Amino acid sequence: MKIYLVRVCDRPDGSLYIEYKPDATTDDDYIAISHVWGTPETVKEFTVDGVKWDVSLSPGKRDILTLLQRDDICGDNWFWMDLFCIDQTDSPTISIAEQLMAIPLVYKSSRCVKVLVESPVCQLWQDKVMQAFETRPIDPDALQEEELAHGRSCSHLLITDPWFERLWTRQEGLYANVLRFVVLQPVPCARLEIGPVKDRQGPVKGWIAHGTLLEKRFLVEEFLRDKLAYHGKKEQSRDASAAEAALLFSLYVDVVYRHCANFALVYECEPGPDSKYNPIMAAWRSRRCTTKPCDYILAVFPDIAGYKVPAKGARKMSFPELLRDAMTQPAVSANFQLATKVPRGLNGPTLKATESALPWLAEEPSNIGEAYDTFTVDDRTGGDSSTQNPSTGRNRAGLVPGDILNLQEIDATPSGLDSLKEDWKGFVNMSQHVALVSPSGPCTGLARRNIITNNSTAAAGPLLRQYFTQEFMTIAVSEYLLPQGGMEALSLRTEGVLSFDRLLAREGGVPEEAFARELKRFLFCLICGTSLLTADRVLEVADVVPGKAGSHVQFRVAC
Repeated sequence: MKIYLVRVCDRPDGSLYIEYKPDATTDDDYIAISHVWGTPETVKEFTVDGVKWDVSLSPGKRDILTLLQRDDICGDNWFWMDLFCIDQTDSPTISIAEQLMAIPLVYKSSRCVKVLVESPVCQLWQDKVMQAFETRPIDPDALQEEELAHGRSCSHLLITDPWFERLWTRQEGLYANVLRFVVLQPVPCARLEIGPVKDRQGPVKGWIAHGTLLEKRFLVEEFLRDKLAYHGKKEQSRDASAAEAALLFSLYVDVVYRHCANFALVYECEPGPDSKYNPIMAAWRSRRCTTKPCDYILAVFPDIAGYKVPAKGARKMSFPELLRDAMTQPAVSANFQLATKVPRGLNGPTLKATESALPWLAEEPSNIGEAYDTFTVDDRTGGDSSTQNPSTGRNRAGLVPGDILNLQEIDATPSGLDSLKEDWKGFVNMSQHVALVSPSGPCTGLARRNIITNNSTAAAGPLLRQYFTQEFMTIAVSEYLLPQGGMEALSLRTEGVLSFDRLLAREGGVPEEAFARELKRFLFCLICGTSLLTADRVLEVADVVPGKAGSHVQFRVAC
């Protein structure tokens, strides 16, 4: 396949410039570069010698040519990097659609994918971990505990780099056969600068820092699981779960601390994607984000054999336009079926009846979880019980509306919560709901950032969602406890435990209306496996739809 390849060259006066390789293809020997473009606030346009368009550079890549010429990055080798190899001119020799379609093969065919890590990375912690691995076996749980403890006062860890949060970099990492991370900014440990006294954070700030880092670690591990699934790598031993955990830990150490993972040689992975890999649902679980909503299609759907990027104006199309185009393409509909969670017909007679089976889509989703939240996609070759609606036994496949779901008014107060939990223990399959919750929803209990504010009402939402997660997840866990232990086995010592009551009191208490609102949002996300964005949309519409049977509100949603 024809592509653009470049290299950094020297002029006699010592200046550097970009040289393009004539008639380059994916059969050539080259390195592929993966990097985060940066945020709109920090990125600036620069003229690069040899490139016909202005190049957007983040602060860590200002001297881009000198950086790329480093021996540990590209040296004098040919390489592919989107900044230079996606032709931005009006008349490219390779069309934009063809260039976007070529990206998977570009990264799969490269000699190595090198990731440029711009975030500061603590050299002291890096050296400490590697020295430990040289002297003794490391327990995975012990490493996680030490890692989180270090990150409470020195957050300069590789797992905090935004490479693990962006959608395009996820795809580039999935395609790589050899993945190398290059730390551009090794720094001294922040603990040394803070000092022993200031290092002691209060319990609230420490709890937030711990949860934030845990969330970052979860994103890294989720990518690694995704990567192994992409290659179809699965242990077949009797103790498969233990073997898979050991494999994941080995890969985590190679990526985060050794900075190199050879999937073909060391992990014996076959080129992906595996025949059972569902790129759409895997992307939904990743929680990755991008600055342009259209990329929620352009960075995922090219993984489906036969999908075609629209020939004209793909970059200017909205996310809903691109999705509707994708789902009507013969190659996509032949392999996948769309099941609508929240249909466009939710608004009732204001839309055509023929549109009621199509999903309502957010114009500006903040991550791919929200972008893919109101529909699910099943492999047409499936058909096992995992693709069925548990309440009806019907296949979820096909553009069909979901079942009627009744929303009933509840006693949304602290005392009413206790009664509601008791009811759920008797008739709700909590394990199933927990397994299907949206990674972008409030039910995972990971997000702790931006919780403490100067506004008690604003702080109540994140705090209450943490509280509700704790309260309802005990129901799911209790299903696996021994009969003689029961719920008492979940009791925690109160000494040293951060109490949500203390946190809420610290913020000046919670208004009753805030408690009721957040409980309804949380329950909708838990019941239907959606994000808060979708919950807000449904509850907004449900509030104005005439109810039936007293205080019940009806609408169609595939749960």
